[in-house]
Amino acid sequence: MGFKDPGECNSLEEIRNEIDKIDEHIVLLFAERHKYVEAIVRFKNDKDAIIAQERKDAVIQQRRKWAEEKGLNADVFEQVYTLLVESNIKHEMELLKIKNSK
Repeated sequence: MGFKDPGECNSLEEIRNEIDKIDEHIVLLFAERHKYVEAIVRFKNDKDAIIAQERKDAVIQQRRKWAEEKGLNADVFEQVYTLLVESNIKHEMELLKIKNSK
């Protein structure tokens, strides 16, 4: 998926179109990531394995660092990934219940 360089855009509409394309690409990547979240439950057998607090903390801090390295607001990305990981944990818990009820 190709994106125009921001400097190549000649109007507000062009910039907004590029932002929309990038956002759609981001959502597609989150959908791809979600497939892995669902698959990981095959390797987890209890609540502690799903929560994996050390891994959770490490993931969030790494994403924070990546954002900072790219000149982005690290606090915002920490919040985004905290929300994402918490949502994943909730979904994994639901999948674990289904897995254990079989």
